[in-house]
Amino acid sequence: MPPPIDPEFPLSITILCYIATGVLIVILLMLVRINWRLAVLAAKLGRTNRSAKLEESDALPNIVEAPAGTHFEEFLNEDPQRLSLTKKEQFKAYRAWRTEKGLNWSK
Repeated sequence: MPPPIDPEFPLSITILCYIATGVLIVILLMLVRINWRLAVLAAKLGRTNRSAKLEESDALPNIVEAPAGTHFEEFLNEDPQRLSLTKKEQFKAYRAWRTEKGLNWSK
């Protein structure tokens, strides 16, 4: 025997409520699935970026390299001990060397 029908709450409204609830559940499941896929992609990108940075740091030389034929290369070749200086000290000494040689534009 079917349940009694409440005349104050029509059957069409009950059906629409069930349909709306079902659609909301489907949307929620899709959002959870999209979020999970984004998390997987972010993890893969993070691993790729870290490994690329490690490869770059391994490939970088520890000494300062200057293009051939530059004044900076000439400065470094004059005194081999200048290669052991930090970059900051090298450039400070290089500025002084340029002033001594008259290579600066300033007076």
